[in-house]
Amino acid sequence: MSTAPDFSAKVAEALAKRAAQTCSNPACRRPTSAPHSEDSKATNLGEAAHIKGARPGSARFDPTMTDEERAAPSNGIWLCCVCAKRIDADPTQSTVELLVGWKKQHEAWVAAGQPSEGAATREVIVTGGGIGGVISNEGPGVAMEVTGSPGQVAERIHVDGRGIGEIVTNTGAGTAKVVRSSGATAASEVKVTVNQPVNVAAGLISGIAILVCDRCKTQFHASKVVQGFAGDREPRVQVKCPVCGWQTSV
Repeated sequence: MSTAPDFSAKVAEALAKRAAQTCSNPACRRPTSAPHSEDSKATNLGEAAHIKGARPGSARFDPTMTDEERAAPSNGIWLCCVCAKRIDADPTQSTVELLVGWKKQHEAWVAAGQPSEGAATREVIVTGGGIGGVISNEGPGVAMEVTGSPGQVAERIHVDGRGIGEIVTNTGAGTAKVVRSSGATAASEVKVTVNQPVNVAAGLISGIAILVCDRCKTQFHASKVVQGFAGDREPRVQVKCPVCGWQTSV
């Protein structure tokens, strides 16, 4: 039996319907309803999660709220089971402001009639700061190769709030990263969701520089591609001189 700060079945149903039975995390958006082995049933994979915690000690608990306010629809967000656990496991990153932004953005997305995103063969998700990864090539060959599966997006990189999706650098004769669709619906998707003040936001930043090594004075070319960025200034990364290995910022 539900206690006062918990959502009633009616409120949970309303939150699920307002979210179109889809996870409200813009970097996820998994369907939260699935077929059951019995024709007359469906499997629920979603959860009405509290934006501000239901009880003392829970994530984002606000002691100034009443139990009625904690159980109100305005304090709820519909998420898949995985994202519901994730936001409570790391409340420092999953702030009240972030979740309110997710909910507002998702309900607008549903109201606009947008279809659910398909699966991706490779996904890089950065939320609230940090960097998804750095791929560097310093010689011949290919450092990373991504081949999409039929019906999927080969690669999806998503930055939510602020952070760096992925930095790809190349100083060698080969290629740092190759993405092939091979029957996928798209080769690469990059999405940046800005829900807090930043100076720079971009889906793609690329450039080629001619560098001179500080140690051996060798002149060499270096390319840098930033896939997905939201922050205060364009990110820089260290690359190695192809002759002596000395690191230089680009």
